[in-house]
Amino acid sequence: MQQFKSNKQKEKVYTALVVVGLIASVMLFAGLSSAVLVRKMDKFWVNIHLPNDFRVSTILILISSVFMILALKKAKLSERKKTVNFLILSLAFSLFFVFFQFRGWSKYYHQGNAVKSFITFVYGQYGQSYLVYDKEIPIKYDGENYLKNDQILDASSIDNLKLFLRQICGYGTSFEGSNLILKDYNNPFQIFDVKNEQMLENMDSGLSLNGINLSEGQKDELFKFSFGVCNDQPFFMLKGKYGEDFSIALNGEDLIYEKKKLFFPAKELSNAEKSAINQKVFQGGKEYSIKNSTVYLNDDEINDFDGYFQLKQGINIRIKNSFWERTKEELNPNQYAEFYQTSNVSSSFVWVLTIIHFLHLIFSVSGITIVSVRAKKGYYSSENTAGLKAVGVFWHFVGLLWLYLYVFLEYIN
Repeated sequence: MQQFKSNKQKEKVYTALVVVGLIASVMLFAGLSSAVLVRKMDKFWVNIHLPNDFRVSTILILISSVFMILALKKAKLSERKKTVNFLILSLAFSLFFVFFQFRGWSKYYHQGNAVKSFITFVYGQYGQSYLVYDKEIPIKYDGENYLKNDQILDASSIDNLKLFLRQICGYGTSFEGSNLILKDYNNPFQIFDVKNEQMLENMDSGLSLNGINLSEGQKDELFKFSFGVCNDQPFFMLKGKYGEDFSIALNGEDLIYEKKKLFFPAKELSNAEKSAINQKVFQGGKEYSIKNSTVYLNDDEINDFDGYFQLKQGINIRIKNSFWERTKEELNPNQYAEFYQTSNVSSSFVWVLTIIHFLHLIFSVSGITIVSVRAKKGYYSSENTAGLKAVGVFWHFVGLLWLYLYVFLEYIN
């Protein structure tokens, strides 16, 4: 085994090894971050507001790093007791950091941000294949609220609805086979098959349609429908309120959501965008010419023009005097088709970054634990601080890495 002639030599070797690892990590995160930024500006992207637990964990890792610095200083002075105390404090705060990280990522996951999932609840949307009737009255979902006779259901009524459907999905995440014999069927709830436009029947042998028991495929679809309602995912896979807990962007532009519909927001045109418009507009029986950011009528400049025109399919422009804007526009059918088939790529990227971050965290916390035990045994002194310094450098890097990751995730969202 290689023996070092001095602490100085050992410190140089340990530091070099750590630096090589850090450079590799920086390059990896830089590459992934670039991929995230490029992907965010192309196609659909989910913006997520991170849980507050991450703010707490940020403070904790900074405090832990401070204690690590103090521990190294005391080790260089051969003050064993203070070195041990500061290392224990650093370890304690690092464990608190891990706890809040775990809690934060758990909340992130339970908001519907799985490693691989769609943006919308593709195979179980309320009203797509099934919906529930309260006696003879359908309960509808408009993308924001459950409605009965156009009146919003209160929390108690929604809980009763979930309790009824819980008989189908239980508390599992996949259908494991059942005859689906429901209690209190049609008292008051029953299930309507949207595709066949008929009510399901609750027979002794289970739910059926036209006297024939549901197939396993139909049962699985009914399970997904029930799961979506019971887990607050009747439309989006993501939980929470749109605009507060999450939002959707297309080509880098945040979209407005209103009752299962998505819109590009109204936007004032830039000088470059106005200059790019060159077309004829017919209004009030007159032909106007728009070019070079100016409206003309018979080659005369018009300064008080007030009207709308279609620039191209799905994009309408309004000009009023000197104010030019793209009006609020709903997504076109092709964009909707893509939206419903798009997976939550942003969540996948975030989990890749997080897993790499967790690997760094495991190594660093293990390192702090080891040097804490060694310090208690009197391993470190003014003549031997190489290992402690290497672990400290790596822990500070993990802290900086988390700060970068937190700021980056807040920025892209």
